[in-house]
Amino acid sequence: MIEPHPLEVLVGMELYSTEAKGVGGRLKRRFEDFRVEEILQDGRILELQKWSDESDPATTVEGTIAGEKRKYVRFTVQKLGMSTMDVSTILASELDLPRHLVSYAGLKDKRALTVQSMSVPAGASQSLAKLTLFKMAIRDMEYVRQPVQIGDLWGNRFAILLRELESSCTDSIDIVQKLAGKFILNYFGVQRFGVTRPDTHMVGKTAVKGDFEGALRIMLTVTSEYESEDLTAARQDLGQSMTVTQKILDCFPRGLRHERIVLKHLMKHPGDYHRAFTKIPSRIQTFFVHSYQSYLFNRLISQRFRSGLSIKSPMPGDFLMQLDEAHSGRDSWLFVTERNLEQRRELVSSDAYGLAAPLPGFSTRTPPSLQSEMLQTILKDEGVTLMDFRSAESKALASPGSLHLVSIRVPELNPRCDDDGLWLQFNLRKGSYATVVMREIMKNHPINRT
Repeated sequence: MIEPHPLEVLVGMELYSTEAKGVGGRLKRRFEDFRVEEILQDGRILELQKWSDESDPATTVEGTIAGEKRKYVRFTVQKLGMSTMDVSTILASELDLPRHLVSYAGLKDKRALTVQSMSVPAGASQSLAKLTLFKMAIRDMEYVRQPVQIGDLWGNRFAILLRELESSCTDSIDIVQKLAGKFILNYFGVQRFGVTRPDTHMVGKTAVKGDFEGALRIMLTVTSEYESEDLTAARQDLGQSMTVTQKILDCFPRGLRHERIVLKHLMKHPGDYHRAFTKIPSRIQTFFVHSYQSYLFNRLISQRFRSGLSIKSPMPGDFLMQLDEAHSGRDSWLFVTERNLEQRRELVSSDAYGLAAPLPGFSTRTPPSLQSEMLQTILKDEGVTLMDFRSAESKALASPGSLHLVSIRVPELNPRCDDDGLWLQFNLRKGSYATVVMREIMKNHPINRT
């Protein structure tokens, strides 16, 4: 069995699911190498369209708004080299809206060319129709009764170019085709934790334990070989005494805006770690907690696979999640017992439900089962309890937990070669990462998938 990269092991991705040789290669040399088209719940695909000026995709808003005026406007956004959060921030600013009123069904990669559905209140419709944007196109505007919400999609269609293959393109196709139809572990990918500094889960762990000094030490002083010498030296100096100077602050680039917010507070109020932590936006605090839950989930399914338990078929004590429904993972699940085991397995075989494991939180159930025993062992090893996720002081740090699919079937990959490398096209349900599928295909350093 091929050993995963140590960086992946650090975030709980302890195993590969298959023994097939990897093809190596590099993703995202250009944004256009990684294309994502959203698949709506009714099966329609929001397809990529050519930019009005391909050499400089300064974008336009196309067409008028269809339908009778209602409370919201839904529209399709095509973007290049921006995250969904970037788009949300830009639109909120341009339309003079709170950012939470710019809604979307799912997050899309930043280093990619992507298409997705979004919405804003109808009161912003005229301003929306007049926007002049850059590397962003808005089209298919229509009035609707309800806003687009998280989960309002079936999944995504990917078209990915893999460059710099270690084998010939023909040999790589043979390797890829052997993976078709296989089940692989549905890990949260390295991108969730930070590829160059995989520390978000460590910040989350210390935060839920109430150790805000520890959380900020990790956030501010953990170094990375991918950062500049000046920033590395500043982190090391800061780690000596957590005394912030202007010189140290100046070494943190403006792109590290959350770190700079914290540093500025600590420079004025040395030792005030709790208050400094609260200066971080609540959504980022919650992201830290979710990253730690994702790490625990990764460890749990790694242990399940290592122990020889099935990653596709349930056993008594397991949970099932309903597929292709808009839900959080807590409201459309089933429990497996000895009595209903065969019926539950039929539901999985019919593709109506999938085997799930907990993203641990204060509401997580641990019925008697081998999986529950594994989770309890991991929590004990980590020095945390499920109740640590119930924060009386901060809503941002509290999380009830949810369920997440243990595995996904590697889809029909449709490989083809061209002069640039190997193209792969496949569909994935929401809640799964294309980079995790590519990890199983490439089996090399995770930096090649950023």
